Amino acid sequence: MKKTALLILSSFVFITTYAEISYKDSLRNAISKAPTDSLRIESMFQYMKATLNDNTSDFEPYIKEMIKLSKKINYKWGLSTAYVLGISYYRHQADYETALYYASLIEDLCKNDTSRDISINLGHMHQNRGNLFSTIGDYQKAVDDYLKAASIFKKYKHKTEASAYDALAICFEDISNIPKAVEYSDKAIAAAKKFDDKRILANTLMNRASKEMNWNNFKAADSILNIAGPIVFKLDNTKSYSMYYNNKGDIEAYFKNNLTRALEYYNKSYDYAKLTGSPDLILTPLQSLVSIKMDNNYPDTKQTLDLYYKTASENDFLIETSIALDFYADWYEKQGDYKMAYEYVRKFVKIKDSLTAAETKEQTSLMEVRFRVANKEQEIKQLKNEQKIQHLTIRQKNTLNYILIGSVVALLSVLLLTYRIYKNRQLIQQQRISELEKEKQLQATEAVLKGQEEERSRIAKDLHDGLGGLLSSVKYSLNDMKENVILSADNAVSFTRSIDMLDSGIQELRRIAHNMMPENLMKFGLDKALADYCQSISKTNIVEISYNSFQLEDYIENSNVSITVYRVIQELINNTIKHANATQIIVQVFKENNILNITVEDNGKGFDVNNISNFKGAGWTNIQNRINYLKGKIQVDSAPTEGTSVNIEIPLT
Repeated sequence: MKKTALLILSSFVFITTYAEISYKDSLRNAISKAPTDSLRIESMFQYMKATLNDNTSDFEPYIKEMIKLSKKINYKWGLSTAYVLGISYYRHQADYETALYYASLIEDLCKNDTSRDISINLGHMHQNRGNLFSTIGDYQKAVDDYLKAASIFKKYKHKTEASAYDALAICFEDISNIPKAVEYSDKAIAAAKKFDDKRILANTLMNRASKEMNWNNFKAADSILNIAGPIVFKLDNTKSYSMYYNNKGDIEAYFKNNLTRALEYYNKSYDYAKLTGSPDLILTPLQSLVSIKMDNNYPDTKQTLDLYYKTASENDFLIETSIALDFYADWYEKQGDYKMAYEYVRKFVKIKDSLTAAETKEQTSLMEVRFRVANKEQEIKQLKNEQKIQHLTIRQKNTLNYILIGSVVALLSVLLLTYRIYKNRQLIQQQRISELEKEKQLQATEAVLKGQEEERSRIAKDLHDGLGGLLSSVKYSLNDMKENVILSADNAVSFTRSIDMLDSGIQELRRIAHNMMPENLMKFGLDKALADYCQSISKTNIVEISYNSFQLEDYIENSNVSITVYRVIQELINNTIKHANATQIIVQVFKENNILNITVEDNGKGFDVNNISNFKGAGWTNIQNRINYLKGKIQVDSAPTEGTSVNIEIPLT
């Protein structure tokens, strides 16, 4: 009875894809185009992950470059990933000592780091080191590493948990512990279902079916393949198709005894294997076809056998070549050509002896490798112990140095603290002096502004009540006189014109008095006074003023703030009319978060704000003094030909 081929997952536990050559080339090109070190590391990782099953010979430079760049930018994930890739690469190169050394580097790097990405890389290290130990036949250590990998992947809910269990099942099957192999195969299938990964689930199911056939449980294998079939068809992957149909052929040939169906399945397996271009996959269904056709005297047995022998010999598959020679001997014997049968028996014995010698050599080599690996492990442990001793010695020396340095630092700290306290006291005194000077300046400014407003109010009242009243009386007297005096036509016109001029003078007097102390400001508040003022300026047709206010309805008036804000806006509008040649002015006043925000914008000719300190007029100085008095902030944005925007913030508390 022939043993069924086993579909084994990738030895490197990152999930690889069957990428097309063009895709792999694009990944390789992305490495040189990466703009940063971290992206270059990521590009190298993606390329190696996609091509790992090809076991390409150019991996080593990329791995070393990843290590170099990761150390340069202190990229822990990049460094641990490079080490994981190194384990897999050097294991494929049979450089087991270097692979083992990389594993020890990951253990040191990931120690006490509980972050997800680093912990998962530690799981990959255990999985790949388990593959290393399995390769050299050290199954006890392999099982230990696989169990640690499975534990980490399970903790972080990573789908590679299924691969770790499947590796454990294969490992226990190799040492003929069938119950354990079944246990972990069941766990692999359950994990694959849990993560809903169709590729892993299909592989684990077909691996289990292969195991069941190896254990002569064909009925169980048939049931498992019936479950795996729909999943394989959804994957639409040539390698999976080839393995699936080969297993189905085994079921038909050795369980259901349906040779026609068996040959149909083996031929399908062979067709899909040819699409993969993999010689080992091609030889598996070919061997099954030769065996059945030989046993049942099919007329095309020789052609199938020739194809099997050619594929095996051209690819240096010695075991399969020896099987083909044995088939030839049987076939010629059935044809009655004993001479040719003897010739192939002789060739078979010769290559069998070579295989036996090679197997003995390989076993000896594996024993030597296990010895070297054990020595390497011991050497790594010894180096770590020496590093610990050296580290402790250095720590003792450092402790003494730290004590001495600490004493000196403490003394210097006391002196520095004393000096800083002295300087801080000086600074506080200086700040206090500056504050007092500012307070005096503000008090002086307040006194000046208060005096100005009182004087304005007095003059306005005198003009309005005194001179204004007198002129109004004169106007009324002249009007009465006009009715009682007989004048010539020319004199009547001149008299009327004089009364009109007197009336205009009275209006101008009232306007001046109103500007000096607006009556609306006292009676109706800041918002109404500003609105009336802007409207009055607009009516002169000198400039168009748009006034907007927001959130002022709940503003509790403060007479000092209201008068000062009114004067500032008044001065800004006057400056615009005098100097800016503007046709439009926008005034906005709104309250937000207990801050009064004022904006005055115009479309005038603008100016260079860097020269604002050189303004000689008293207007700008008055504006700044009033804003400073209210502890406000002012910002001017302007440029030649681009107009001017003045933004003021005044705290209301």
